[in-house]
Amino acid sequence: MTHTPQTSAALVRDERLELYRRMWVLRLLDMALEELRVDGLIDDSAHVEFGQEAVAIGTVAALRPGDLVNASTPQFRHAQQVGLALPLGPAIADMIGPKRRAGGGAADWKRSLANETALGQSTLFALGDANTQRLTGQGEVSVCVIGGRDTHSVEFTTAARIAVQWRLPVVFVVENIRGASNARRRAYESEAMPLLPVDGRDVVAVADSVAEAVHRASAGDGPALVEAITYQTSHPAAVDPLVFARRQLAATGSDGDHLCEVERGARHLVAEAMASARALVRARQIPPMPESKPWSAAS
Repeated sequence: MTHTPQTSAALVRDERLELYRRMWVLRLLDMALEELRVDGLIDDSAHVEFGQEAVAIGTVAALRPGDLVNASTPQFRHAQQVGLALPLGPAIADMIGPKRRAGGGAADWKRSLANETALGQSTLFALGDANTQRLTGQGEVSVCVIGGRDTHSVEFTTAARIAVQWRLPVVFVVENIRGASNARRRAYESEAMPLLPVDGRDVVAVADSVAEAVHRASAGDGPALVEAITYQTSHPAAVDPLVFARRQLAATGSDGDHLCEVERGARHLVAEAMASARALVRARQIPPMPESKPWSAAS
């Protein structure tokens, strides 16, 4: 098929629409999970930063088959489920009730680090995964996502130094939220590891920057750091990433009714997922039927 400028523009618009849909699904999913958390149905103390959907969805969109993500925030795990179109109902149901012990398919060395902090786990897991990927030589990359407050922590600076020294195929993505008490003017800088700053409100820009860093690491050029700059709601420069994406889509010719349809579809998907999760939880709470005993012989 020959791509004319018109068809190429349509393809780009379709890709933007899909990212917009995923952002809506992630926002609504996080809102639904926050309600469950407030009601005490989810044993999870992690705080969701609403307004960071472009960073999560954009980062996941840049990954290729075989690439791995380790993040200190649950939002990226949810973004992966959304990006891969995995059923959300079972994932929500698994979060309700007592915590399960880490294990299953996890490697033994990862289970041994179960008592580490979320930051410690994400950096150590990323280094371990990246070293395995380096040894296999398949060009796969590990992505490590941290908050802006963590860029000067011992865990991160040590991980960054090791990644540079070993030229590991790892990409660090930093969510730097301006206006927050823990914001940094600039993320960690190193002459040996390039820094790619990007507008964290722009999902396409985030995807492009992470893809560039992933390509570099995959080619054997070592680690890179993507600094996604976003803003707190009260900041003068704050723009909701969903509003930002909608404006971009409208500017490229997307119809308002179609955008509303995309949003309704996201709401329907999350509502169905919540209903499925509740049904699964109810089914687990029903005690098993006792085995029927054979009738005794009549005397």
